[in-house]
Amino acid sequence: MKYRRLGRSGLMISELALGTMNLGRPTGKAESIRMIAAARDAGINVLDCADVYADGLSEQMVGAALSSTKRRREVIVTSKVFMRTGPGPNDAGSSKHHILDACEQSLKRLRTDYIDIYFLHRTDYSVPQEETLSALDLLMRQGKVRHIACSTFPPWRTVEAQWTADKYGYPKFVCEQPPYNLLDRRAELQIFPMCRAYDMGVLSWSPLAQGVLAGRYTDAANIPAGSRGAFKPIYAERITQPGIEIAQKLAARAAQIGCTPPQLAVAWVIHQPGVTGAIIGPRTLAHLKDLLPAAEVALAEDDLRFCDSLVPPGRNVSDHFNTSGWM
Repeated sequence: MKYRRLGRSGLMISELALGTMNLGRPTGKAESIRMIAAARDAGINVLDCADVYADGLSEQMVGAALSSTKRRREVIVTSKVFMRTGPGPNDAGSSKHHILDACEQSLKRLRTDYIDIYFLHRTDYSVPQEETLSALDLLMRQGKVRHIACSTFPPWRTVEAQWTADKYGYPKFVCEQPPYNLLDRRAELQIFPMCRAYDMGVLSWSPLAQGVLAGRYTDAANIPAGSRGAFKPIYAERITQPGIEIAQKLAARAAQIGCTPPQLAVAWVIHQPGVTGAIIGPRTLAHLKDLLPAAEVALAEDDLRFCDSLVPPGRNVSDHFNTSGWM
């Protein structure tokens, strides 16, 4: 496993991060703990989580794994705040009230005293950035959060936040977490250049395009029961027939290279300029073990040009920004 500098934070993170959305539901506790241990043994040092993953169960699984193995100091634990976590009027968003409360709850579930990187899960247009950043500043001064970051933000909001931080002396975002895969390359247009300009890392989510590039779908009109595409309408929207056809072509190329389609899809992401790491989100230990070799897949210029011919830079054939509200 290779490690890369995560922007201005100076943290060295593994090229692959373990996404924990599946842990707790559908992945059970025993399997979740085994997966985290296997990821750490393979050199992965980032566990990416959020307060809403499996309604908090994912954070509980991470907490249980780190508590049982005593490996907390070896890993960079992330979490996120913004999404709705309860029925009350203040149980969502980026207000100081919600951020401070949500962080306390995440710390309890994670069984830790601090979160290494705390992400704003989405931007909140209804709250002034001064209010949000003041809450994150307080958490950092209390030692409960070490770095802050944003996920799937419109670039102008990220820049506004960085300028606001300059003005008031608040902490700055060290990373953006956008959706990025061969089927949706729009992050290359503005997000990647912005991150380079402001020395921010890029930790991309959905490198397998929600399983499409892993070959898990053959017909966009007939999504298999039990698949992620069948879980929510927003997930189903990301599965398109053009995307499936491109995945089939990518699978043929993977056979020529001598790797699996998921390995090629993830390797392509971490080969792209500006990407610090890719978040893989396996459901099972077997899926994790199949993805781990992606970090060792070496792609030649011909392979990269082939991928560009399938979906040109900056273009997309599916919409993985469909929860952003701005793309």
